[in-house]
Amino acid sequence: MGRAVDGEVCWAIETSKDGERWRFFGRAWKRPGEPVILHAVHRFVRFRQLIPEEARDWHEPLERNGHEPMTLLRLEDGEREEVWPGEDHVGLPVLLPGGEEGRLLSFEHTPDGSRWTYRLEFRGHSQA
Repeated sequence: MGRAVDGEVCWAIETSKDGERWRFFGRAWKRPGEPVILHAVHRFVRFRQLIPEEARDWHEPLERNGHEPMTLLRLEDGEREEVWPGEDHVGLPVLLPGGEEGRLLSFEHTPDGSRWTYRLEFRGHSQA
C-alpha cells in the first residue's frame, strides 16, 4: 500500500447518505492520535487505517449528530462530532470532498451560523 511519511498515518474515509451505498471521500494523513476535520460530510461516515498497518475491516458507521458544517473525527477512538471549529482546532488536518487535505489556519462564522469562512494551508512533497 505505502509507507508512513514523517511519522504520519493514513486512513481511508467513506461517506453515505443512507448507510448502504458508500462513496470514497478521501485519504486522511495525520499524526497518530490527532483528530481530523471533514467538510461537507453526508449522514454516515466510516473509516479504516491504511498506513502503517492496513486494517481489513471498516469501523462501524457513525451517524451525524448535529447541524454544524464541519465534522471532527477521532479515528483511533471511533468518535464523530459536528463542530464549529475554534482556536483549539487550528493546525488540524481538514479533508475536503475529493480528497484534498490542508491544515486549518483560521475559521470564522456569523453568530446565526448562516455564513462561515475558513483558511487552509496546503503543502506537498515529492519523493526523490
